[in-house]
Amino acid sequence: MKSLERRLIVGLSSILLLVFIALFWASTTVVRTLAEAHILTRLEHDAEALVAALELPPNHPPGLVEGRITPIYQQPLSGHYFVFAFDTQDTLRSRSLWDEQLALDTLEPGRINVEKRRGPSNQTLLVRTAGYEKGGQKVTLLVAEDLTPMERQIEHMQWSGLGLLAIALLCVVFFQRYILRRGFMSLDQVRTEIQQVTSGRQQQIDALGPSEVRPLTTEINRLLSHQQQRLQRSRHALGNLAHGLKAPLSLLTRDIETLPLAQNERQRLVERLMRISVLIDRELKRARIAGEGAGQYFHPSRHIPELIEALEQLHKERNIDIAVGELPDVALPLDYEDMLELLGNLLDNACKWATGRVELTIDVNHDVTCVVADDGAGIQHESRAALLERGSRLDEETQGHGLGLAIVKNLIDDYGGRIEFARSTNLGGFEVRVHLPLR
Repeated sequence: MKSLERRLIVGLSSILLLVFIALFWASTTVVRTLAEAHILTRLEHDAEALVAALELPPNHPPGLVEGRITPIYQQPLSGHYFVFAFDTQDTLRSRSLWDEQLALDTLEPGRINVEKRRGPSNQTLLVRTAGYEKGGQKVTLLVAEDLTPMERQIEHMQWSGLGLLAIALLCVVFFQRYILRRGFMSLDQVRTEIQQVTSGRQQQIDALGPSEVRPLTTEINRLLSHQQQRLQRSRHALGNLAHGLKAPLSLLTRDIETLPLAQNERQRLVERLMRISVLIDRELKRARIAGEGAGQYFHPSRHIPELIEALEQLHKERNIDIAVGELPDVALPLDYEDMLELLGNLLDNACKWATGRVELTIDVNHDVTCVVADDGAGIQHESRAALLERGSRLDEETQGHGLGLAIVKNLIDDYGGRIEFARSTNLGGFEVRVHLPLR
């Protein structure tokens, strides 16, 4: 979709272009009409002067009084012509016609006809023909003037007008773009604050923007607040539920030990209760590890230290050394909570199996590569595939260990990534390598 700025500029330019074309056509038409009206008025004056200078002596051909004819009518092909036609079939022409002829239709006195026609040397003439009566004779007078000089001036004016209109259009579009850019600068602050929200640096949009977008930013703030409240309520409810179940489970375990049951039956019930306890412990750890900003971008250099600190507190009795390589100082377009869930699960499992050291490295290139390794005993190659099955366990004999990596696999599948298992070349234990594409 085209940008709003481009759509506004194109729309405005189209409207201005249509307006300028209409103005150009109207101005040219008005100028041409006024010029022709002025020439026609001049022809009327010339016609009145020629009729006044006309002499009709009896038994002599008609003539004009010397000195009363405008000199322009005496110059050959000057563009100014007249022709008299009399009811005696006589004619009287201006010298400017030279050897050319202009057709003349006689008119009754008082009638006037105005037209355009081709004249000598292919000139465009404005012709005025009128009927008169003088000395008892009917006279028809044709007066014509060449419009070519006027047409040249109008054409020159048209080209000058087109140039000025083009410059005006470009200036208007330029200033319109400048005004739009200045207007959209207020939206840049909104965009910056939305990026701050997605990267986790702030929880709300402070700059609501101009009145046109303020309903949108206000609604975004409302949705963010609503999401944060629901997330906190869910986590609090999860923690409260887990804590609430711990006490009844402890009581059930003690009650089972006092029941008159066979040893194997009592052991089976206790193991099932212990399984429930492990699940509850796991959910409590998730609630402690998770942050408070779902939907935020994942920033390794800021978020990983917090995760490591939480894990060190969870495993402080075993004194596990969690080493972290150089972390990318960039906000990645990966969900903050998803990454904490994924890395927290991997690191928690590594801490359970490690003898004393766990390593985490994160590399960002065309994708994000997360490597978690420990110095534990490792897992046989044929047993690694079972780790991704939901509910699968390879640690039935170890009290309190995890329940598999099925949740991690689901998260990786959601991002279109992949997971690989291997033996760590540095620590000698188990190594998990996760690749997540950057979209």
